[in-house]
Amino acid sequence: MTRRPTLLLAASLALALLGPAALPAAGQDAPAPPQATPLAVPPDAPAGDGTGVRLVTEAGDILIGLFNESAPVASENFLNLATSGFYDGVGFHRLVPGFVIQGGDPDGTGFGGPGYTIPDEPTVGRYGRGIVAMARTPEPNSAGSQFFIVLDDAAEGALSAYNTYAIFGRVIEGMDVVDAIAAGPVDGDTALEPVHIISAQEEAVTLPDEPTRAPIPEPGAPDLEAVIPDELGGVRVERQSYNGAEIEAGYAPEDPALAELQGLLATIGAEVGDLSVANGYVASGEEDYVSLTVIRIDGVAAQGVIDTFIPYILGTGELTTSTEEIGGRSVLVLSDGQEAGLTVRVVVAGDTVILIDGTEALRAEAIGALATE
Repeated sequence: MTRRPTLLLAASLALALLGPAALPAAGQDAPAPPQATPLAVPPDAPAGDGTGVRLVTEAGDILIGLFNESAPVASENFLNLATSGFYDGVGFHRLVPGFVIQGGDPDGTGFGGPGYTIPDEPTVGRYGRGIVAMARTPEPNSAGSQFFIVLDDAAEGALSAYNTYAIFGRVIEGMDVVDAIAAGPVDGDTALEPVHIISAQEEAVTLPDEPTRAPIPEPGAPDLEAVIPDELGGVRVERQSYNGAEIEAGYAPEDPALAELQGLLATIGAEVGDLSVANGYVASGEEDYVSLTVIRIDGVAAQGVIDTFIPYILGTGELTTSTEEIGGRSVLVLSDGQEAGLTVRVVVAGDTVILIDGTEALRAEAIGALATE
């Protein structure tokens, strides 16, 4: 990867899910990509016809019921990979207690795949405990073979900020095995002793009724969310926002990442509770995409956010700054100065900072449409 995988701040705070295309590991034979196409009009709730996959792992069996009627592309892809033996010997390389376990990478690095990617499809369902979904990068149509299993309903807020990880199944037997895998030793979020899939086979299942849960709370920073355009490239923009209390609650108290964030904010006289964030993302057509992150830190001027906080969430060091005119606005261009490195656009409105990344045409449309007056 030449840059941090996303500008969406929730990914920095909730650990971005990766699923880039790559060649399969030696000895792995990848089947052809799925033949299914995304549904033009998806149903309101996940649905399947009773097709399931049993993963036999070193820690026990995990039986997954597939939502092949509501997520036909991701479901067929997972079934093809499982029944071809592609997952045999593949481990769960990423463990985030209270959030997800992630597997499906044949080389175990977090950057492997089957040698192809699959098209995005509408997300149907909610990211509750036991949900199985495709991992992907922020790039359109970037999912391959990596998938994750949600450990806790509390993870839903961070995952639903994107609503782009295709939900294709639910664990209907073996969540105790999933929990045991999640409890393994880690270095950061990398499994030190990955539990491997021994074999996988198709199995008929009876899908339980979808659980009834409370409605998702209203966004935590609706004024920031309103800055993001409703539609770009003829496609509705997915939006989510968080206030400081929600962001802080997303960490375990002992999480070193929380201490890092607290220390960083302290250098500019702020606390996590002062931070508000809104995220927006849209993919249009085969290649065009744009992501927007709107940030405000109460009591901190925009330049303080740019100088201190922006390098943190972009995962880079000192940035060089220039300006350009886009969509009738004066825009900061931040670059890490490396060849083929990181370059992002920033619009400043009062004490609010908006980061924009994406392909040129959609990026320009987004900048011109920002509601910053």
